[in-house]
Amino acid sequence: MRKKDTQAIGDVVKELLKKQRLNRGLLENRAVHYWSKVLGDSVAKATRRIFIKNGVLFVELTSSVLRNELMMWKDKIIINLNIALGENIVKDIVFR
Repeated sequence: MRKKDTQAIGDVVKELLKKQRLNRGLLENRAVHYWSKVLGDSVAKATRRIFIKNGVLFVELTSSVLRNELMMWKDKIIINLNIALGENIVKDIVFR
């Protein structure tokens, strides 16, 4: 039987991560992981390296044509990544 003041373990972990300020690092790691989910396999295959630092996502691509195309959609990509993360983590994207 459940008591009235109990919480789900997932909620407790999320609260603990926020209090310890570990949540941002985990969300930044997820942003790198979600790159292929948000943009698809074809873009993921053309991505050499991806990392995030201080809210800026750095993406190294193998194709200059794809880089130019993604630069035109940069604002939409940022919005879609942040929606997937559930928080405003990605502030900017630098394509190389």
